[in-house]
Order: sequence, then C-alpha cells, then structure tokens
Amino acid sequence: MSSKRKRPVARAPGRPRSTTSRQAILKAAYQILREGGFAGFTVEGVAARAGAGKATIYRWWQTKGTLAVEAFLVSVAPRMDAVPETSSAITDLRRQVHVAATLYRGRVGQLLRELIALGQEDSETARVLRSDFVEPRRQAALRLLQRAQATGELSSGKDIEVLADALWGPIFHRLLVSRMPLDRGFVDKLLDLVLGGALQGAPGAQGAA
Repeated sequence: MSSKRKRPVARAPGRPRSTTSRQAILKAAYQILREGGFAGFTVEGVAARAGAGKATIYRWWQTKGTLAVEAFLVSVAPRMDAVPETSSAITDLRRQVHVAATLYRGRVGQLLRELIALGQEDSETARVLRSDFVEPRRQAALRLLQRAQATGELSSGKDIEVLADALWGPIFHRLLVSRMPLDRGFVDKLLDLVLGGALQGAPGAQGAA
C-alpha cells in the first residue's frame, strides 16, 4: 500500500457554488414575481431562468410560496432597512415609516398583498412572512422607540408596543383593506397623531400610557 498522501484538491476562488446558485435562484424568482405576480410564478420558470434544477430548488425551499417570500425579502428588506441613524430616534422612526410607505405605494406593495393573501392558504408561507418580514420591521420600530425613551425624546410612561401597533396598523389597513392612498401627507398626519401625545413635553405626556 502506497504511503503517499493525496494532495487536497484546490478550490477555485470566489463564492461556493451553493451560494452562487442560491443567489441566482432568488434573483430569478424576484424578477418573475415583479413581472407577473404570484399568479405567473412557477418553480419551473425560476429553474429555467436561474439555470438550476427543480430538485435543487425544492431542497432549499419547501414550497414555491416560501421561495417567493425569501426572494421578496432579499430584494426589499435592504431598501427598507437602509435608514441612516441620526441623533434623533424620532426622526429616524419617521424616516423608517416613510421609506416603507413609499415602497408600499408601488410594486412592492402589490406583491406584499399577494404574499399575505397566499399566507391565508399556506401556513408555512405565512410563518416565514411573519418571522422574516413583519417581526423584524416591528422590532426595528420598537428599538427606535426604546432609544427615544432612553434619550428623553419620548415620555417614559408610554407603552411602546401599543405605539408601534398604532403606527403600523393604519398603514397595513390601507394597504390590505381600504386601499386608500399611502401618500406622504397621510403618513405625516399619522405620525403626528400617534407620536404627538407621547413626545416629551407634549400636553399629557406624563399621563398614564
């Protein structure tokens, strides 16, 4: 038996094949979503555009709904989270809400409505949408409200969970139910109404939450 050891196979530089393939699949999936919505979204179409096999896609995503949600998140979340931090948490919160509302006014909002509707029939899609999209956005708002309380911008006696729900609830109501405009004027009025009584120094700011 030879005592020579086999030399390790040199790996080509760059990203691992699985990472590159996954990114190609997600990119193709979001392109197809934007073009035809979920009604025109198929695993076969994604596989063909990404140059990947269906078996590969189903190995990483249980359903085409979960694939659609992740593709949506990969494209949209960075745009929603790219709000620079300033010295004012309230200013940052207002910008965060405006950035989201701006996206919801366009194709992103249309796709989000479709994915939420899909979640009513597909529990796994609904779970991923809640855990990976809705909850992180809510936690980001809560962190800003906590920072506002810590710096004294916001009254310490206010329930920030209720404030966060009061901010985002009307936006999702317009997006999903009434379909009324999510224009900048509405968002400014909403922010003023919800935050106005909670800001430090506002009338009644020291009252019970």
